Amino acid sequence: MNERIQWLAVLRGLNIIFVVMGHVQLIDMSTGFNHDFCLRVTNPFGPFRMPLFIFCSGGLLYLSRIQKKWNTRDLYIDKFYRILCPFLFFVVFYYFFKLALNPFTKTKVVFSIGDFLESFAVYNDHPSAHLWFLAVLLFFMLLYPLFKWLCRNDVSMWIFLLLSIIFYHIDSNLCGEKNYFYIDNLHLYLVFFFFGIFFFKYELYHYLSTLWSFIIFVILYVVSYLFTDLIFTSLLGILMMIAFSQQIAFYHSSLFSSFREYIYQIYLMSFIFQPFVELILWKKIFYNENYFILFYLLNVLAGIYLPVFVSKLTERYGHKWLKICLGLKAST
Repeated sequence: MNERIQWLAVLRGLNIIFVVMGHVQLIDMSTGFNHDFCLRVTNPFGPFRMPLFIFCSGGLLYLSRIQKKWNTRDLYIDKFYRILCPFLFFVVFYYFFKLALNPFTKTKVVFSIGDFLESFAVYNDHPSAHLWFLAVLLFFMLLYPLFKWLCRNDVSMWIFLLLSIIFYHIDSNLCGEKNYFYIDNLHLYLVFFFFGIFFFKYELYHYLSTLWSFIIFVILYVVSYLFTDLIFTSLLGILMMIAFSQQIAFYHSSLFSSFREYIYQIYLMSFIFQPFVELILWKKIFYNENYFILFYLLNVLAGIYLPVFVSKLTERYGHKWLKICLGLKAST
């Protein structure tokens, strides 16, 4: 594994930790709401948590597909198995999983065929809420021929990057309240996905390899975070985390090696195990404010390592189609 992939693996490991932390729910019985700590500890990462996830997806598309000159047909077939099949599987799974959790939750799933079918296309207020990411990713993969064409010309790359920044600031309301397939939010993520392609095509990480670059971007990010609420806060956060990951990888390149090969599976399955900690262990069995930090850590660890355990078990014993449904390589 070369140096570039090592720091990228560290970056993705950090990123999924932030994502899992952002999904921690531990109720405070005195208020009936999620603990303030759960929000305060993740708020500083909010501007770049999911943009960084999208950025890494764009970067990996460039490194593993565009740079290797994959043709469009093969790319579409690959993403059918790697994204669409897991998406369909988990829409069904989470619908019935959350239906089964009805006795333990405030927000109930009221079963109907119409509501079930709608959850494939509408994510807000549905059990498939977090699967918006896969819908957005599928749309960007459909643009693969465009991205390949753009990468042939430097001027085109710069123009499209600037257009994506402009597009970010143009609100879309094509789908109304339903926001089918998250179409009305695509403008918020295209810039980060394409910036991932742009960043790795021009190997800009070389400019972020020093400790001073990390310190500079920390300062810029903090200032932007405190005084603005712009796309540039997210971009500065991404650059800050890239610089930080390169510093970490220089001294400890194997950091997060216990789970960083299963980032996708953690995203897909953490929502199975984190609610168990919240709704059963914390809320119903062991509720004690003195042990809040312990259960916070348990929630995060369950969200990371139980999906890894399921993935490794499936790789070893699972059927080909189960591997595909979990986003694993079927040949494993």
